Amino acid sequence: MSRGARLAIAAVAVAAIAVGVWQLWRWRQQVDEQARIAAERDAAQLAAIERTVAQIVARVRDEARLPGLSAAFALPDGRVGTAVAGFADPEQKLRMTPDTRFLAGSVGKSLHAALAVALAREGTVDLDAPISRWIGREPWFARLPNARNLSLRLLLQHRSGLSDHVFSLEFFVRELKLRLFEPDHALIPPEQLIEGAFDRAPLFAPGRGFAYGDTNYVLAGIVIQRATGRSPFDQIEERFLAPLGLAGILAARSPRIPGLAIGHQFPVNPFLLPPKMVDEHGLLPIHPMLESTAGGFAANPHDLVRWAKALFEGQALPPDGLAEMTRDPVATHDGRRYGLGLYRYATPLGVAWGHGGYFPGYRSGLLYFPDTQIAVAAQANRDYLADLDPLLLEIAKSVRSALRAIAEPPPAGASRTP
Repeated sequence: MSRGARLAIAAVAVAAIAVGVWQLWRWRQQVDEQARIAAERDAAQLAAIERTVAQIVARVRDEARLPGLSAAFALPDGRVGTAVAGFADPEQKLRMTPDTRFLAGSVGKSLHAALAVALAREGTVDLDAPISRWIGREPWFARLPNARNLSLRLLLQHRSGLSDHVFSLEFFVRELKLRLFEPDHALIPPEQLIEGAFDRAPLFAPGRGFAYGDTNYVLAGIVIQRATGRSPFDQIEERFLAPLGLAGILAARSPRIPGLAIGHQFPVNPFLLPPKMVDEHGLLPIHPMLESTAGGFAANPHDLVRWAKALFEGQALPPDGLAEMTRDPVATHDGRRYGLGLYRYATPLGVAWGHGGYFPGYRSGLLYFPDTQIAVAAQANRDYLADLDPLLLEIAKSVRSALRAIAEPPPAGASRTP
C-alpha cells in the first residue's frame, strides 16, 4: 500500500473518531440538559407543594395560637419538603426553622421497636421468649405483675398487663425530689423508674388486653441492655440514625439539647414543672432521659419523615422486619390498632402507620401512608391544645392532590404551571 493510501486511511479513521467523539459529546450535552430541566421541574413542583403546605401550617398555628409549628412531608420519590410558622423562642423572637428540634416523646417507640426486631432477626433476642431469660435474676423481677409470662412482644405491643409507672405516686415523688435536691440533673436508673408498677395487681392476664404505658418500653429497654450489654440508644444511632444520615434525630442524653425549641405548657401542670421548658441557660428543668426507652429522642419533622420512609421502604429493616412490626395489630379501644411501636390508623386517605408523641412542653406526630408512599410529620412547642392529627391528614391530602394534578396530563392546548 502506498504512503498516500495509508495517509488517506488514517485521515478517514481520525475523522471517524472525531465524529464519534463529537456525537458522544452532543449526547452527553443532551443528557445533562434533560437532567437539568428535570431537576428544575422537580424543584419547582416541590416548591409549589411547600407553598401550599406552608399556608396550612401558618393557618393552623394562628388558629391554635401556638408559639411555633414545624411540619415536613416526604414524596414517593424521597424528596422532602418543609414548612414552619411562628417562633422557636417567642420571647427572643427566634423564628422557627426546619432544623429546629423538639422532644419527640413516644414517636421514639418506633425506633426502639425497630431495634428489638433487628436484634430478633439476628438471634440476639427472641420476641416471644420469657423475658426472665435475661432479667429473671434481678432482685426486683418477681415484683413485676405477670412477671413469668412476659415477653418482649407483649411489652412492645402494650399487652403485658403492667400499670404505667408515669402516673404513679412513686414516680412523681422520686422525680420531684430529684429536681429539687439534685441540681446537676442526676438520672433515675430505668429499674427505679418503673418501681411505680411493682407489686400491683395486673390490669389483665398477659396478652388478654391492651393498655398503653411507658413501663412496657422501659422494661423492654432493660431487657435489650442485658441481652446485648449495650445501650439501646447507642445501637439505634449505629444501626439507623448514622447510616441513614438522620442527623436531625438524636438521643436526648442531656438537659442541654442543641437547636431545641422552647417548649411551653400550662403554669399549673401534673408534674409541677415551669411553664417554660428551657431556662435562660438553655437547660431543661428535667432530664429528658426520664423517658428512658419509652422515647428519649429529640428530632425535627424533616428527619422524622425520612425515618418513616426508611422504615417502610426497606432501608432500615428488610421486608420481614417491617412485617414483624405491623402484623396482627391489636385493637386499642379508640378505633386504632397497635403493632410493635406503631399505631395503625384508618383515615379518609386510607391506612396510615405512625405514632404521636408527648413530652412536657412538646407535641409530635408522624404518619406514613403505604398506598401512596407519602410520609408527614409535625411538631409543636406547646403540649396543650395542640392536636396534630388533623394537621397531618390535611397536609397528606394536600400533597396527594398536588401529586395527582402533576401526574394528570393537561387538556389539549392548555399550559401547566408547576
